[in-house]
Amino acid sequence: MERRPGENGDVVLEITSAGAGGDRPQGGLTGEHEENGDTNGAGAGAARPRSMSFSQAYKMRHRTPQVLTAWQTAVLIFQSLGIVYGDLGTSPLYVFPSVVLPGADERDFLGILSLILWTLTLMSLVKYVLVVLRADDHDERGTFAIYSLLRQHVNFKGSMPVQVTRLASDLHLRFHSKKKKEPSWMQRLLERSTTLQSCVTYTVLLGTCMLMGDGALTPAISVLSAVQGIQSRSPKIEQKHVVMLTVVILLLLFLFQQLGTSRVSFSFSPIMLVWFGSISMIGLYNIIKYYPPVLKAASPHYIYYYFARNGAAGWEQLGAIILCITGAEAMFADLGHFNKTSIQVAFSTVVYPSLILAYSGQAAYLIKNPAELSTAFYSSIPAPLFWPMFVVSTLAAIVASQSLISASFSIIRQSINLGCFPRATVRHTSDKYEGQV
Repeated sequence: MERRPGENGDVVLEITSAGAGGDRPQGGLTGEHEENGDTNGAGAGAARPRSMSFSQAYKMRHRTPQVLTAWQTAVLIFQSLGIVYGDLGTSPLYVFPSVVLPGADERDFLGILSLILWTLTLMSLVKYVLVVLRADDHDERGTFAIYSLLRQHVNFKGSMPVQVTRLASDLHLRFHSKKKKEPSWMQRLLERSTTLQSCVTYTVLLGTCMLMGDGALTPAISVLSAVQGIQSRSPKIEQKHVVMLTVVILLLLFLFQQLGTSRVSFSFSPIMLVWFGSISMIGLYNIIKYYPPVLKAASPHYIYYYFARNGAAGWEQLGAIILCITGAEAMFADLGHFNKTSIQVAFSTVVYPSLILAYSGQAAYLIKNPAELSTAFYSSIPAPLFWPMFVVSTLAAIVASQSLISASFSIIRQSINLGCFPRATVRHTSDKYEGQV
């Protein structure tokens, strides 16, 4: 048996004797011939030397991504409508009504619509669908998943609130990760500075806590907002009745979670599919009836006109306009429940076109009826469809809370794995998809 140095500090053992099998070192070192399937025949072991590499035995085995059929992907696309896009899809209920702009005219509404279109396109379509979804840690997405991926390539050290699972002997992560080249200046800077490492870690924890807070508040706010619409139709219904009904619905919603992501999504997805179909058809109707050229707001020069005319008042409305992407983070955080293709296809073919038509239809209606800005959504619905849409929108608002509920479950599971959350029982609700917990 001969020991020789390998590449990048590796240790290689070569055994040339016929009795190599008896002198084989313990510890799981991997032989090259075994990896190639050459394990049969005594003559083969005697004729050729056996090389065993420490790096091959120590290197982390990266999980092979799950390959889904076209039918499985189609099912996930349908399910994602009820889990991922509830919050983002119901934003037309409150974006335009949240804007307070007295004396708004055609150019103002075109400017607001242009801001909405470009915000939705750049943040949701470009940032999340085309860029962020490509970053994952074994098909898990979210702030903690990206942080875990960072720790696989950067040697974190010091007193950190996140446990270190790497062996101390692998100082430069030669065997832990797939990386072969020398570390970059940014990696060297991050590895040398424990202060910078602590800043990254605490920023991750702060961002995760904010998302968890959003996940705790969104169900109550969404359901309460939906149920409050009943008060406008009957003076006998008081606020205490609304609160009690909201509590009952929330209890049922959380009790429903034990059925698992698959069953919940199959129950909620038809509601969201009807919702997206309804808002897109009503939006198209309003565009044709009230202001067909409204889609010219896709030109960003209307944004300039909007700010040039309204000044500080126009900037103050950005807080309302940014509501058009509320819940977009669920596309990234909920990806452990689905896969990248299903999220991308569902948004690109169903959610994005429906939202564009819905916002454009409301803007077209408001151009002709600017006084009804505070009730833009329900006012723009044709009279015969008001009550059906009221029921659908109420159900959709209840479903909207599901996206952040599922995201919260995924984040808690990731934080437990990283040692940032007390140990808890994680129940997998699917025997096919690991991320559904």
